Amino acid sequence: MDDFALLGLRDFTSLITNVQFVLRSQEVLIDCVYNPDERLPYRFVFYDCREIKWNLLFPDDTCDTEADIFDFLLGKENHFQPALFHTDIFDITILYRSFKLEKNW
Repeated sequence: MDDFALLGLRDFTSLITNVQFVLRSQEVLIDCVYNPDERLPYRFVFYDCREIKWNLLFPDDTCDTEADIFDFLLGKENHFQPALFHTDIFDITILYRSFKLEKNW
């Protein structure tokens, strides 16, 4: 079972719509939509981040407003293993202490 299924995000595509870095509290907020036809919003909040790596894959696509998530690994809390988001535009890895998934559907 992949990490999306563990979080209750299964059959439809997810898109990243925004990424925010809150430096003072070392948080990373990743806003997403599930099922682009219905556009159900959800957010990952990663706390106490020690390391963030951002790799832009296709610089020509940087004006796109949404990134299609191809692969997602949650990693392990307490800075043991980073979370990974692989999209059609960028990769981001986050080494974090804890996280929560916010969704109201």
